[in-house]
Amino acid sequence: MRSFKRTLAVLLIVCSVLSFAGCGAKEPADYGTELCKTFCDDVSTGDASKLISYFDDASVTVEQLNGIICPSDRNIAQQEYLNAVKKTITYSIQEPVYDANTKQSTFFLSWQIADLEDKSLKSAASLSELETALDSAPRKMITSSVNVDLSGETPRITNPKDVIDAVYEFASGDYGVMPGTLSDFFISGDWLLAPRDVYINTDKISLNISFKSELFDYKFIPGIRYVVSRGEEELYSSDIIHLTESSAKLGFTAKNNEASFNGNGNLNDGTYEIRIEDEYGNEIRSYKCKVETKTYEKEAISFKNNKNDFYLTNLVYEIKDDDLKSLSYPTKTGWWDYDVTSVGKSAFASNTKTLAFSLSVNADIEKELYYDYYYSKDSDFKDINKAKPVYSGSCKPTVYEDQSCYDLDYSAEKFEPGFYGLVVYSDASKTHIVLTAACIVVKETSQAVNGQ
Repeated sequence: MRSFKRTLAVLLIVCSVLSFAGCGAKEPADYGTELCKTFCDDVSTGDASKLISYFDDASVTVEQLNGIICPSDRNIAQQEYLNAVKKTITYSIQEPVYDANTKQSTFFLSWQIADLEDKSLKSAASLSELETALDSAPRKMITSSVNVDLSGETPRITNPKDVIDAVYEFASGDYGVMPGTLSDFFISGDWLLAPRDVYINTDKISLNISFKSELFDYKFIPGIRYVVSRGEEELYSSDIIHLTESSAKLGFTAKNNEASFNGNGNLNDGTYEIRIEDEYGNEIRSYKCKVETKTYEKEAISFKNNKNDFYLTNLVYEIKDDDLKSLSYPTKTGWWDYDVTSVGKSAFASNTKTLAFSLSVNADIEKELYYDYYYSKDSDFKDINKAKPVYSGSCKPTVYEDQSCYDLDYSAEKFEPGFYGLVVYSDASKTHIVLTAACIVVKETSQAVNGQ
């Protein structure tokens, strides 16, 4: 019996030694730590093609994981926002809690991510501003746990989706970033100064585009660019234009492509197209117009033979060009009284110093007009086409607070009583008449007329 006890004791000692000798091998919990760290790295980068490997069944697809990390209905600007925020994700792992009975490790995680409620992030209007603000923005902590099952041949994480959902909860918000596309906010495009979308003898084409005002309730508004073409030939591609208001003018002049203009400085004939797209290349709209060249023969000057009293009670002028007519404002057009010497709607006292005719036009007009003043003792302006003008000038519109006007003025120290005719041309060669106007200068001074 004593010998048996001794033998048993030896066996126990040997078993004990063997047991402690086994402590040099890796514990199962170590494998769980490595797997947990790799998983957390993959969660931080948000690569769904890698994260799908942590799921044992087909309950989740790559598309669904992408929908959590960056929903598929997000536009490029929204994706850029979420990706920038994703780069701020960091984590730390606590020592695991290992259950030897169930062969499960539990890791408690602390995730850090930019606090999107921070004022600097809310005010960031562009990607560059956001990235700068993210560098110094305070961080928000998210806690979660990872469960690793070590009972099988290889360790596996049993709750990957819980962690992904917790970390990427921020991806479900919109954060004031513009939704959809610029096309959703586009209203219209209109060719400027081109009635019926046709330009005649023009040195430029210009398209006015407008967007809904609510577009500017958002941030991360993409820039736009436009491409000008004639037929299959691309003539000009603009730089990126960042919208600051609901309308913008897209123009094409000789500065953009000199070869498209003739010796007179006008655009060559043809059908032109302006295609508008956002900075990512998505087309918003496209518009076409025609450019035509017209050669005018010298047009004869004529004025109606009005009685003297007619000048007192009527504005005497006629717009002869249909395009100008559609771009002018008759109620704001007429003779103007600079020095309080007007004695009628188209009549001035003899002490006037300026005959001033104001042509009110669309604020987008920049074209120069050329004009002549003629004098006649009689109201019939007999032999006017053989006469020389008493004054010649040219001008572009002046922009005032309430309107844009051609100030077609003639100033002199003394005006002889009689009739004065104004002839306005569209070109320096003075062939095409766009407007005529007439007024009378009476013998009396303004003081005599007013009984002073």
